[in-house]
Amino acid sequence: MNDFSISKSRRFWVISGLLLSSVMASLDSSFVPIAFSDLIDDLDTSTSQVVWVALGYLIAATGPMLFMARVADRIGRATMFGIGTLVYAIAMAGCGFAESVSVLIAMRVVQGFGMAMFLPTTFTLATEVYPPEERGKALGIMASGNAFGFLLGPIFAGWLLDAYDWHALFLSRIPIGIIAVGLGFTIFGKNIGREKLERNHYDIVGAILLTLSLFGLLFGLNRLPVEDNHLDFFVWAIFLMGIVLFPVFIKHEQRSPDPIIDIDLFKNNKSFTRAGMAYSIMFASFPAELFVLPMFLIVGLEIRPWDVGFLMAVGAVVTFIISPQAGKLADKFGAERLCTVGTILAIIGYLLMMLVPLEGSIWILYIAMAVFGVGTGLFFSPNNSIIMSSVPPERASMASGLIGTFRQTGYALGFAIIASMVTAFQDRFEENWAGAAVENLQESSAIEISNFFHLGSVWSPEVLLYIFKMSVILCASILLITLFFSLPNIKFSRFTNMATIGFILFVGIGSMTLLGNTSILKMKPSLIFSSPDSKKIKKPQAFYMESKLPVDIEKRFALQGGKDLFMSNCAVCHGEQLEGLEYLGVKLTENEYVNGHSVNELADHIKRGRPLADPTNRTGIIMPGFPQFSQNELNLLAAFLKSNSK
Repeated sequence: MNDFSISKSRRFWVISGLLLSSVMASLDSSFVPIAFSDLIDDLDTSTSQVVWVALGYLIAATGPMLFMARVADRIGRATMFGIGTLVYAIAMAGCGFAESVSVLIAMRVVQGFGMAMFLPTTFTLATEVYPPEERGKALGIMASGNAFGFLLGPIFAGWLLDAYDWHALFLSRIPIGIIAVGLGFTIFGKNIGREKLERNHYDIVGAILLTLSLFGLLFGLNRLPVEDNHLDFFVWAIFLMGIVLFPVFIKHEQRSPDPIIDIDLFKNNKSFTRAGMAYSIMFASFPAELFVLPMFLIVGLEIRPWDVGFLMAVGAVVTFIISPQAGKLADKFGAERLCTVGTILAIIGYLLMMLVPLEGSIWILYIAMAVFGVGTGLFFSPNNSIIMSSVPPERASMASGLIGTFRQTGYALGFAIIASMVTAFQDRFEENWAGAAVENLQESSAIEISNFFHLGSVWSPEVLLYIFKMSVILCASILLITLFFSLPNIKFSRFTNMATIGFILFVGIGSMTLLGNTSILKMKPSLIFSSPDSKKIKKPQAFYMESKLPVDIEKRFALQGGKDLFMSNCAVCHGEQLEGLEYLGVKLTENEYVNGHSVNELADHIKRGRPLADPTNRTGIIMPGFPQFSQNELNLLAAFLKSNSK
């Protein structure tokens, strides 16, 4: 119900309540990635697990969002807004008290579902309190609020992590949650958002199919590129489930009497499709800025999170200032032109980030963030205006829900890809450099490898800068797709779409390959092997240790028992008394793992070893495997450990 006799004070409180809840929700998307290193340390988990603190939230917020928008039509958008903020606030408090990564992920899923309940209603409720001629202004205000929370999150996260720990990211917002819940149940009165639409059908099957499809696709994109998951049937099965269920979801929506997504909106409305794709892909490019950049600055350059937050606030403030004005400029110059200019500036902002030095001032990042902020500010509200104005009034609620879905899906997709790329690069670096360290090398190569690990290995500034630049190239390439869909007066066809995407892939892959070939840091060390004669001479090698003479494994261990095997292979890390040496090996006496497994299980574990990226690795120390041992030798060594660990 559009009541344009609403007083200015009531309008102010309605917009304030909508903005408060939207900002509170958008903060979460940028809060969590900056705290990943703290979460891994405090919860004794791994990167591959902690990523799902963010992805679980995004999937739970995205999959049910359109379905909840339809339910909101039935019970009233104002009512759904109040219930959603309540669920969200309660789950947010639960996250603050989580004691394990599994509980935290579960609470984040509930929190995401709460956001799926209230976020689709915010844009519709905002337009309901403004007359049609001021719709662009209302959308600009909401877009700037979302962008403000989304991009300003790191500044608050940085301050809270400096002063407290990751729990404060959730607990500090409990008062805001209480205020948001209070406003959610009081600001709308008896008229605003109370209109109800009777429905005889709810597309529950469609909501389930969409959620499962998103989960399968994101799970596969995040897990398959890292470690040896491409050999895991379970991972492939989930990924293929996501691929198969998406066309099933599309066909179901076409047959459904009241679908959560009207497929005809995409088939018959090119402006809507282009704007929606451009919006989603814009958010898919954000993880390079919101995830990889803070990791490089905080872990690599050891800049305080508080200072990193201030840097990232530059882009947020610029976006917040530009977005409301962009709505007015779009009315004058055309929304598509504003989106095109905004996308180009966002790409330029990313390219400027490539100039960040490994040492010295990072002033170039302030300029890059400002340019990026202007670009996103010029893009958001004109793009949302195209989406909302491209649909008939009876589909306004669905379009509003799709805005949130486009945003969350894009960011979740980009986050899954970038997170897997970061892990894959680190795994490849570690595998190549650690593998080279056991070769017979000349002194120059040994020193190169020794310095690599001495400076932090895959968490060194050099490696993190390399990964950051790769992610920037990837995300800037992704933005070329947004630019393509934003260009005005372009005739789109299947051929032009495929040709453009193929060209963009060529540019992205080619640029990343060029960076890899020209970078000072190489994926593999310079391996200069010694001559065969040098094997007979002991000389300083890597880690300031002498190289060992080649030995005949069978003769060496032919008469050795379990103790001999341990002393000659394991004591260097675990100590001669099994006491464990700091930074090298764990204590093996009274060890729960040793005592809790059989001799055969221990023998298999010794043979395979445990890499750093293994999800079961809780020590942060690599355990080399011994595949050269015979089964009898493995059993002797395992029995020795069992007998001395009790």
